[in-house]
Amino acid sequence: MVSTKELGNRFPLSTFRGISHMQLSAKVLFVRLLLVSVVLPYSLNAQTEITLNDKSELVRHINKLYADGSWEQGKDLADKNLKKYPKDSDLKMLVGKYHLQHKDYDNARLELNRSIRYNQENVDSRHLLVTLETETGRYSSAICYVNELLEINPYWKGLWRKKIGLYRLQGNAVEADRLQKRINQIFPNDSVLKKDYLYQLEVQANANRMAGDMDKAIQLSKELVTESPENINNYINASNDYLKAGDQEGALAFVERGLVRFPQNELLIDKKTGILAQQNRYNELLGFLQRNKRYEQYQYYLQEAARDARDKEPLTLYGKIMTANPGDKEAYRYMFNDAMRNQQYQEALLIVKNHQSARGNSKELSLNEMMVYNRLGNTAEENRVAEELFAQYSNDPNVRAAYVNTIYSQAKDRMEAENYSQAIIFLKQVVEFGGGQLRADAQNTLFNAYLANEDYSNALAVLDDIALEDNTPQLQIKRAELYFQQKGYSQAFAAYEKAVGMVDENQKQVYLGGYADMAEQVVTNLNKDFRYDDALYFVDLWLNNDPTNEKALGYAINLAHKTNALERMRTYVEQGEQYHPENIFFKIKLAELNSENADIDTYEKVYQGLHDELKANPYHEMLIKAFSETSTNYSLALLKEKHSNEALDKLNTALHYEPNSMSLKHTKGLAYEQLKQFDSAYYYQGFYKPSDLERTGFKSRLNYLQNKTYKNQVVLSHFRSRDQESTYASNSISSVGYSHTAGENTYTGRVYYTGRTSGKGLQFQGEWLRDWSERTSTMANVAVSNKFFPMLSFNASLFRYFEILKGIQFELGIGLRSFRDEQLDQGMSDGNMYNAVFGAAKEWDRFRINARYHQFYLDGALLYSLSLDTRHYFSSHNGYIMAVASVGSAPDVELINYQLYNAFAVTNSMIGAGFGHTIYKNISGSILGSMNNYRVSDQEYGNLLNVYLQVNILF
Repeated sequence: MVSTKELGNRFPLSTFRGISHMQLSAKVLFVRLLLVSVVLPYSLNAQTEITLNDKSELVRHINKLYADGSWEQGKDLADKNLKKYPKDSDLKMLVGKYHLQHKDYDNARLELNRSIRYNQENVDSRHLLVTLETETGRYSSAICYVNELLEINPYWKGLWRKKIGLYRLQGNAVEADRLQKRINQIFPNDSVLKKDYLYQLEVQANANRMAGDMDKAIQLSKELVTESPENINNYINASNDYLKAGDQEGALAFVERGLVRFPQNELLIDKKTGILAQQNRYNELLGFLQRNKRYEQYQYYLQEAARDARDKEPLTLYGKIMTANPGDKEAYRYMFNDAMRNQQYQEALLIVKNHQSARGNSKELSLNEMMVYNRLGNTAEENRVAEELFAQYSNDPNVRAAYVNTIYSQAKDRMEAENYSQAIIFLKQVVEFGGGQLRADAQNTLFNAYLANEDYSNALAVLDDIALEDNTPQLQIKRAELYFQQKGYSQAFAAYEKAVGMVDENQKQVYLGGYADMAEQVVTNLNKDFRYDDALYFVDLWLNNDPTNEKALGYAINLAHKTNALERMRTYVEQGEQYHPENIFFKIKLAELNSENADIDTYEKVYQGLHDELKANPYHEMLIKAFSETSTNYSLALLKEKHSNEALDKLNTALHYEPNSMSLKHTKGLAYEQLKQFDSAYYYQGFYKPSDLERTGFKSRLNYLQNKTYKNQVVLSHFRSRDQESTYASNSISSVGYSHTAGENTYTGRVYYTGRTSGKGLQFQGEWLRDWSERTSTMANVAVSNKFFPMLSFNASLFRYFEILKGIQFELGIGLRSFRDEQLDQGMSDGNMYNAVFGAAKEWDRFRINARYHQFYLDGALLYSLSLDTRHYFSSHNGYIMAVASVGSAPDVELINYQLYNAFAVTNSMIGAGFGHTIYKNISGSILGSMNNYRVSDQEYGNLLNVYLQVNILF
C-alpha cells in the first residue's frame, strides 16, 4: 500500500510549479480520490482479516497506518481489537501513541501506564512515556522511565544520551556533566559519545568564560586538548583562556603544543607572534617570523578573526534579534535556555520580563519565571508565581505539578531545618494535590515528620493510608517501630511478625535479623525496669519465630534464672545446646543447672565435663569462671564429707587455669584446715578480701587459724564447785597441761591438784591422740592419783567419720576407773568401774552437736549417763557459745573423775552454759557454768553448782 506521505514524496510540490491554484487543487483532489479508491478497501480488508492471533502483524500494520498518517484508521483498528482483548499491552501502547500524537497527554499517559501494568517488559511504552514526559516538561518522570529502560538494556548508548539531554532540560547541568563524563569513560571508543562529551566540555568552557571564571575555563580547555588533541581550536581556546587570565606563559605553552602537531597552522603562528610581541621578546619573535615568512602585524589579523568569530556565534545573532524584536519566540527560547544553561539566572529573568512586556504574560512564561526564581533561591517569589498559576490553572497538570513541586521543596526545607510542624502543613498539600511517585514520597516524608515530632498516632494514620495502596513488609516494620516507641511491645511484635510472614524464605533471615534487633531492645528496656517476667514473655515470642537464635536463648536462660524458673531455664539450655552444640555458653549453663543441690556423683560428672571442654579451650574466660565455680562448690561438698585430699586435688586443677581466684584459694585454705594443716590454711584463707562488715570477723578468723599453727600448748584450768545446801561445802580442782603436736600425733601430759579438809590430792595423766586418716582418729589416756581422784583410770576411743545424714562422726570407746574403798558407797564390794562410750557428732558451718552415751558397770550394777554438748561458733570460728546437759543413773563423767559426790544408782541430771573466745592470736579462754541435781534420799535432792575456767597458751 502506498501511503499519502509516500505519495507526497514521489510528487513534491515542485512538480506542480507553474500550475494555477485552481489546477493544483484539482490535481490534489484527484490524487486523494485515487488514494481513497486504492488504499481504503485494502485497509478495511486488513481490519477484518488481522486478529490478535497474529498480533505481530496487527501491531506492524497499525504502526504503518500511523506512519502513513492514517491515525484515525489505526486507532479504530486498535480499539476494535481491545474490545476483545482489553488487557493487551501492545494495543494499549498503540492507543497511547495515538493520544500522544494528538497532544492528549493525560489519556496518553493513562493508556501507556496501563500497557506497562499489563506487561512490565513493554519497551515501546516506556519509550513513548519518555517522549510524553519530555514534551510536558516532566523531566524527572522522563528520567525515571529512561532508567527503567536502562535496566533492561544498560548498554543502549542512545538512552544514555537521552538521559543526559533530560538532565539538561531539567536544568541539572551538574548531573548531566557527571553522567556525560562517566559514559565517555565506559565507552571510550564510541565516536558519537566522544563527540557529545567534547561538545559539552566546550559548552561548559564557554559558559565559564562568559561568567568570568577563567580558572575553570582553563581547566576545561586543558581537558579538551587532552581528549581531542587533533582539534586545533582546542589549542587556540586554551591559549585565549590563559591570555584572559593574564597568564601569557601558559598561553604560549599551549600554542607551542599546537605547533608541534600543526606546524604550518596560520592561527597558531599568528597567536605566537602576538604573544611574543606583547612580551617584548623581539629576538624570538624575529626568528619565528623569518622561519614562517610572516611579515604583517599579528594584532590586525587577531582583531579581524575575533570580530568574525564573534559575529558568527548563535548567541550574538539571537541577541540582535531579541534587541530588535523582544517578542520573537525562537530567539526568546534560545536566549532563555542559554542563560539558564550558563547559570546566568539574573540575565534569564531579564529575558523573561522583556518577553512578557512584548507578548503579555502566559502560562509558559510564568513557569519559566518560576524556574528562574527557583535557581536563584528566591523562594518567596517562586511561591508567589506558583500560587498565582495554581489559582488560574488548577486543573492543568503541568501547573499542578509545578505547584506541588514548589511546596514539596518548601516542605523539605522545613524538614532540614527541623521545623516539623510547618513541614507537615506543606506535606499535607502535596499529598492532597500531588500524584504518582511524588505523592508517595510526600507520604513517606510526612510519616518521617510525624515520627520526628513524636506524633505517633498521626504517623500510624499515614501508614494506614499508604497501606491502602501498597501494604509492604517495610510498612509493617515501620508500624512495629512506632509501637515500640509507644512501648506497645505486643503490637510491635505482632507487626514485625506480620512483616516476616510476608516475605519469602530468601528474605526471611534478613527480616528476622531486624526482628531480633527490636526484640533485644524490648528485653533490654524491660530488664532496666526489672520487669523480668514481661521480658521473659517477649523472649518466648522471639523464640517462637526464631527458635535457633543464640541471643534469644541466652536472654531466656538468664531471665529464667532471675525469675527462678529453673525448669524453663533447663528447657532453654537444652534447646540452645541442641541448636548450637559448639557454643560453650550453653554447656556452662547446663553445668550450672546440674550443679544446683547436686550430690558428689553429679558434681563429678559436671566437673569432668567442664574440665574436658576446658582442655580444648584453655583460654575461654567464661568457661574458666564456670570451671572455677564448679570446682569450688564440688570441693566444699567433698569437704563436708571429709574428702579433704580429693578436694585439694580438684582445687589445684582449677587454680592451674585461674591462679588468682580468691574463691579457689580460700576453699583450699578450708581444705587445709580440715586436714589440720593450719599453716597452709592460714596462708590460703588470707587471700580472701572481706567487706567492711566482714573485716573484724575475718581478722579474728585469721587469728584463730594462726593460733592453730602452733605446735605447743599449755592449758591452765580451774574447776570450782559448791553444794547449794552448805555454805562452806565447796571444792576446787586446778590443773596444768602441756601438749605437743608432731605430724599426725599429739602428745599431752596433765597434772590435777585439789586440796580438801582431809588432805591434798594429785593426779598425773598422759594422753596420745593420732589422726590415722581424714576420717579416722584415736585417743588413749591413762592417769594415776594419790587421793580423791580415781586410783587408776584408763580411756580409749575410736573416732570415725561416716557419710550418713550428710556427714556424722561416730565415737566408740572403753574406760576403766579404779576407786579406793573410801570412795565407794556403803555396801559396795568391787571398786572397779568399767564403761563403754557411744558418741555421735554432727557439724554445720557454725554449729556442732555432740551426743555421748556412757554405759557403766560398777559392783554388779549397770549404770548409764547420756550427755549433750552443743556449740555455736562465731563467724570467724575464734569463739563460741555452748550449752551442755546430761541425765542418767550415774553422775557426769567429769564428776566421777573428780569424786565430788557419790550418787550412783540414783537419778542424776546436769545443765550448763558457757562460752569460749580467742583473746589473742596465741591465747584463748573459756568459762562454763553448770548445775548438777542428784537424789540424796527418797525425799531429798542435792544441787551442785560448778564453774569451770580454762586458759590455753600456744607457742
